[in-house]
Amino acid sequence: MIRFQASPADTATPLPTCRTALIDRMADEMREMAFAGQAVSPETLAERGWSPASIKRLAPDAVARARRQSVRRLS
Repeated sequence: MIRFQASPADTATPLPTCRTALIDRMADEMREMAFAGQAVSPETLAERGWSPASIKRLAPDAVARARRQSVRRLS
């Protein structure tokens, strides 16, 4: 018997936007810096290659995402 399976393109999951991808990348770098014992600030993010404009625009969302990903809930 032949069975057909829905392809991934048929699902309604939207693709991430460029802004979302940048926020994810910045949040990952923030978590990496924090777990390594480095201070996370606009200056240290600039040392890692982030522009001041992108830090100003993306940092609030990236901070929230990094905090949300760092908290583990135990049940």
